[in-house]
Amino acid sequence: MNPGHAGPLRFGVFEFDPVSGELRKHRLGVRLTPHARILLRVLLETPLRIHTREELQKDLWPGQVFMDFDHGLNKIVHSLREALGDTGMNPRFIETVAGRGYRFIPEWLQSNAITANPLKGRRGYSIAVLPIHANGTYPGHQFRSGRMTSDLTDALSGIPGLRVVAQSIVKSHNTLGSSPQSAGESMGVRAVLSGELILHETALFLRMELIDVSDGAQLSAACVERPFCSGQPVEKEIGDEILRQMRPVLLALLDPTAFVARN
Repeated sequence: MNPGHAGPLRFGVFEFDPVSGELRKHRLGVRLTPHARILLRVLLETPLRIHTREELQKDLWPGQVFMDFDHGLNKIVHSLREALGDTGMNPRFIETVAGRGYRFIPEWLQSNAITANPLKGRRGYSIAVLPIHANGTYPGHQFRSGRMTSDLTDALSGIPGLRVVAQSIVKSHNTLGSSPQSAGESMGVRAVLSGELILHETALFLRMELIDVSDGAQLSAACVERPFCSGQPVEKEIGDEILRQMRPVLLALLDPTAFVARN
């Protein structure tokens, strides 16, 4: 930890002292196991960064051979989530990145934090929404995916400080067949939103990934499943839910300094 940033870290209703390992909620102490303290400190040191399970093994058990590491780490994560009132299914603070590890994301980050700081003099964070891939040849499926792509682009454009490439420009780059990372590089953006829409029997499922163009890393992911009926449009509802899930990460990318407030 950078000694120049010593002092309690605040997130939501919590305050954590990385030196003493003390966690408080509304100024009242919250009990943590020794390993949960270490895990919270590590995740808070570099918010939004994905910490792999192998890295966490070295942080939690340095120099030790741990035979049942996965079980041990799962118990620590569960213990920390309980202390924070968090859940793995709908995380507010600790997100599981499937197949990779964990990262810390705040639940409390709201749009007014960005509105109060309109990023004057800065270009903002640039992003492009790639055409959502429609899996299958069902009637109207391509139209639904195109509508969702447009709705997400329009909704993202409403976030202050976020520069979103117009759909007409994205289409002109002919990204079909390109990797999301290559498509983003061709448009000169920092991140791309890529997804797949699946219609299976009576269920419509959309999964989206926010991908860092510089290294191809997954910054965030969101998925929504809804019952589907041909006479009942749900495209906007699904798009709104995807944006709700990803909004905290997008806002934190715009202004990382607002992510964790310090004394």
